[in-house]
Amino acid sequence: MEPIVVGLLGITHPHASARVRALREIEGVEVLAAADEDSRLKYFTDKYDMEPRDIDSLLQDERINAIMVHSKSKDMVPHALRALAAGKSVVVEKPGGGTVEDLERLAEAEAKAAPGLVVQVGYNVRLAQSIAEAKKLIADGVIGEVVSVSARGAALVGEHLTAHLNQPADMGGALWIIGCHMLDSLVHMFGAPDSVNARVHKSGRLSDEKSREDSAAVLLNYPDMSVTFSFDGHDHLEWFESSRVSVYGTGGMLEIGILPQKLRVYVDQDRAGWRAGWTEWTQSYFTPPFARTELNKFSELPELENISNFHPEMRGWVDSIRTGAPVVAPVADALAVARIVEACYRSEKEQGASVEVESA
Repeated sequence: MEPIVVGLLGITHPHASARVRALREIEGVEVLAAADEDSRLKYFTDKYDMEPRDIDSLLQDERINAIMVHSKSKDMVPHALRALAAGKSVVVEKPGGGTVEDLERLAEAEAKAAPGLVVQVGYNVRLAQSIAEAKKLIADGVIGEVVSVSARGAALVGEHLTAHLNQPADMGGALWIIGCHMLDSLVHMFGAPDSVNARVHKSGRLSDEKSREDSAAVLLNYPDMSVTFSFDGHDHLEWFESSRVSVYGTGGMLEIGILPQKLRVYVDQDRAGWRAGWTEWTQSYFTPPFARTELNKFSELPELENISNFHPEMRGWVDSIRTGAPVVAPVADALAVARIVEACYRSEKEQGASVEVESA
């Protein structure tokens, strides 16, 4: 078993500590050090038993063969490119950068990387068991051919004011940084659409000029399937508690919940081992809150209580490094998401007109 020794470039993203905790549950994995110019680096490394470093010394350390990037969006790709040049595999926090151009640079760097190096983007909602099972049911034809899909995503009320959602170099706000999770899950299940029609709303009743979009309504246009996505930046429930996907097929339907993970399956007749009518699975009716405390809910270094999706994400990354297994959240999909979001913003500027999504 190849030892995996991990370093962090950037510690201010909320997912940093969650991934550290998930990695440390995997045999043969050590999280050694972190680098960041942020004044809270020492606090973070003390709390999670790591060495505080500068970026150069971390990248020059031959013991470290894998890097997690949790920096501000504009620095994600520069950090990842330096890590790849130093011969280290990377996982880059979603959305993988601040703009479409960032993701294109990351895709180019991945194509030129040394053999065996793994590049993964930090999309892990797609790895929820409810989504994984639904994707398999769709592929197996259990609900027949998919006709239409309705999806919803949301950010917790108050998050629209945080610096995290209002980074000046980013191409967007809540839709880009939070809505990308559900768009990625749709890309994971159905591929990228040909075009989008979108209205991206900003309301003076809800937020001032210090923050960006408040909600969005998106049509994702596929050749023979109707997909809608609604996004709200002012949800009163826990992160992802309101997020869901409904899939309607010629022989049944699926209802997918994210937090708590839930899957309801309806088939119109006995098929593939499924009884006619509804079958329901729920991971837990008492899912722990996403954030550990009220005080750190919107802090720069919040500790997440519910890290269930980080376990398969980190196992997937480690397996790809060790065995060459397929990357569970590839750069190509992250680039597709970036292009979809960018097309949404262009559509809004054209009053909801249909805008083509650039293909690979």
